[in-house]
Amino acid sequence: MPLSNLLLSPKNRLLILNMALLITLTGCGGGGGWQMPPPVVDVVAASQQPWIVEYQASGTLEANNKVDLNSEIAGTITHISVREGDSVQAGQSIMRLKADKQLAQLQQSAAGITASQGNIEQQKADISQAAARLNSAAVKMRLTQSELQRYERLYADQFISQLELDQKRSNYDTAVADHQEALQALSSAKARYSQAASGLAQARSSYRYNVALADESVIRAPFTGIVGQKYVDLGDYVAPTEKLVTVVDPSLFKLQFTVPEQYLHRLRVGQPIRATFEGLGNTSFSGSVNFIDPVVDMAAHTVTVKAILPGSKQLRHGLFGTVNLALGTIQNAVVIPEEAIVPQGEKTFVYVVRHEVYTPTAQPDEKEKAAPAKPQAASPPTDVAHLQEVTVGHRSAGKVQIQSGLAAGDRVIVNGLQKVNDNMQVNLNAGKAGAGAKGQ
Repeated sequence: MPLSNLLLSPKNRLLILNMALLITLTGCGGGGGWQMPPPVVDVVAASQQPWIVEYQASGTLEANNKVDLNSEIAGTITHISVREGDSVQAGQSIMRLKADKQLAQLQQSAAGITASQGNIEQQKADISQAAARLNSAAVKMRLTQSELQRYERLYADQFISQLELDQKRSNYDTAVADHQEALQALSSAKARYSQAASGLAQARSSYRYNVALADESVIRAPFTGIVGQKYVDLGDYVAPTEKLVTVVDPSLFKLQFTVPEQYLHRLRVGQPIRATFEGLGNTSFSGSVNFIDPVVDMAAHTVTVKAILPGSKQLRHGLFGTVNLALGTIQNAVVIPEEAIVPQGEKTFVYVVRHEVYTPTAQPDEKEKAAPAKPQAASPPTDVAHLQEVTVGHRSAGKVQIQSGLAAGDRVIVNGLQKVNDNMQVNLNAGKAGAGAKGQ
């Protein structure tokens, strides 16, 4: 049989393939065992950039004004003028309670004011009349007095008789009496006017009291806002302490949270904050600090801080959110992606990739059996991963600030960490090797 047919037979071809596979598995050119190729990893170069130091806390959102309205008196709801979700102005009527007695008293006090005003006008007329009478009596008294004086001189010169003088004296005495009576009438008219004025003041005071009493039956919006939940219906009988309806002012919101006392020196009024709420899809809202508690909680060693957020249709009273408070900036911070971090116990590491001549790590048993090294040609540099301990500072939005252990430009592995060990050759993913960490 020809040699070519012998080699190309199916049985011999299978034997040749197995031998080729055996040669591959046992290695070639040196007799070493078969090795897995270096893992492919993604690396990112540590960047140097300003780092905004933020403290993150949790807080509950509160409307600037929120009130649960109730009535000052007991009564039956007779009218509801708004619906849930309606906008209301300060002072606008929301509900009314039955107030027949209060309205009757109000009408009665209004009638009392009308009557008192009529009496005042009558007293004014009486004073004018009494003043006119007094003026006339004073004129008459002066005339009779002058005439009496003239007759007394005539009588002294014996030009008139005693009878004529007595008649003039009688006229004068009558005029004096009339003047005194007119003076008393004017005084009495003024006294009645004073009494009428006091009655009018009392009537007006009673009216104001009854207005306030009747107004207690009207539930009004204390400020401009939105009607929240309604707790009563038309016809319900309510007590003074019963909750009727909620009114919320959405023009401004407050967010209260606590900050450790170690950051107290960094706090100031007007400091910017960012708030996110899971219930709103983690949408971010900007605000500012408007209150820093002057008292530190001695038990928790924290300071209460309040921030204000501008009103928004999305925000709701009672939302639970996360607050990011800007506390300052670290210039030239070393920053890497958070996925590069390798925690081991209480320590933190990263895999740093260096381009160098690879030197395999010798195992203990291999060191004992190792023969004297034979001179070999230098291997070309390659990418080698080294486990490097680092000190982590601040974290934010998937990035980490490194306080020590790394320098700007150092390349760290961010993807493929599960395949890497210390002092291992790695292949860099084409197109991603050496990419820098994005700034904040």
